[in-house]
Amino acid sequence: MSDMIVKNQLRSIISLPSRSHPSTTGIEEALHKVKKINTTTDSSESILMSLAGLEELYSCTEEFLKMGSTQRVMSSDGSEFMEEMLDGSLRLMDICSVSRDLMVETHEHVRGVQSCLRRKKLAGGGDQLDVAVLGYVGFRKNMRKEARKLLGSLKNIDGGLSSSLSVINRDQDEHFVAVIDAMRRVVSVSVLVLRSFLEFLSGRQSNIKSKLASVLKKKKVHHDEGTNNELESLDSAICCSHDDLQKKLEDVEMSIDGFEKNLEGLFRRLIRTRASLLNIISH
Repeated sequence: MSDMIVKNQLRSIISLPSRSHPSTTGIEEALHKVKKINTTTDSSESILMSLAGLEELYSCTEEFLKMGSTQRVMSSDGSEFMEEMLDGSLRLMDICSVSRDLMVETHEHVRGVQSCLRRKKLAGGGDQLDVAVLGYVGFRKNMRKEARKLLGSLKNIDGGLSSSLSVINRDQDEHFVAVIDAMRRVVSVSVLVLRSFLEFLSGRQSNIKSKLASVLKKKKVHHDEGTNNELESLDSAICCSHDDLQKKLEDVEMSIDGFEKNLEGLFRRLIRTRASLLNIISH
């Protein structure tokens, strides 16, 4: 899915006609803040801002779920809807957790390559660098596969959301309809932002294995000037033995530091949101 399509879907989701209610004001404002984030590029800065926006959105959602009026509506009229939300929250938590783990592993591999690169500059040690490069390239291949699997999971969440829209009866209580609309829009925006992040990880398909063979044979490979993000830029630099490899490694390290922090924050918010949903069911 292209970033322009993501932007258009985000706009349409947030502007869906719904019965506004005073209780949903906080969520509405947080949704609009996420909407304003620039999603026309796949830059790490844009994605970091989107993830931070999600964390704020779930903070508002947590407060919304603690409201007595919200709890009364959801506990009395929304059993099927609550099951939908609980399933979606668990799936989002799993995706967020795996994504965070991928960032931790990326950090380890990047630091390993950086360490070997420094040793090579100081006292040779090219063989160690080749081994570290091989490890990183293998990890990136697995990262792409994992990101595509997670994208499939997101699609399932989105599909489940769409197929259950019939649960809402527009003749039902206005507050009940507003609550369901607000919560489903929170999930939909979450799917879009996480999809953007995972597409950043998966990147374009590239023949990185053949590039690796070239660098291990000490052959020169031209740098791909068309790379779109820090990870893809490093993919090319690490397989081409360019002088700016250290800079590319530093750029990726800075990005994944931010991703790891924001994903951890989002994961904690998702846990609290799920706890609030479970609390409503138990009372």
